[in-house]
Amino acid sequence: MMSESDLPSPAPAPAEPALVTRAYDLLLWLVKHVEKFPRAHRYTVGEQMQAAGLAVVLLLVEAAYTGEKIPILRRAIVELEKLRFLIRLGKDLGFTSLKQYEHASKEVVGLSQQVGGWVRQQRRRG
Repeated sequence: MMSESDLPSPAPAPAEPALVTRAYDLLLWLVKHVEKFPRAHRYTVGEQMQAAGLAVVLLLVEAAYTGEKIPILRRAIVELEKLRFLIRLGKDLGFTSLKQYEHASKEVVGLSQQVGGWVRQQRRRG
């Protein structure tokens, strides 16, 4: 009879790309931030923010593990642009402080630049 120690150990998971980690960290921040929105806007603006953030993370994960990356990365850029406008709307409606807005905007711009760099890299390879 085999014991647990006799079983082969599972293969280690591939390392998570730094870009995915950065997008995930922004999503985590967004989820916590939206919880503080007034109820009337939490389920409209806030929900859209979270959806765009989640879409970015999922698209980047998909791009990391697929061969045809450019169309997926382009969709991630569109979602980042949507997120940028939603964050700005949160600030303009008074749900996001200037400091929070600066933080979130800096992250979105940084992610957009990195995704754009990934697209350029893929074009050079293709």
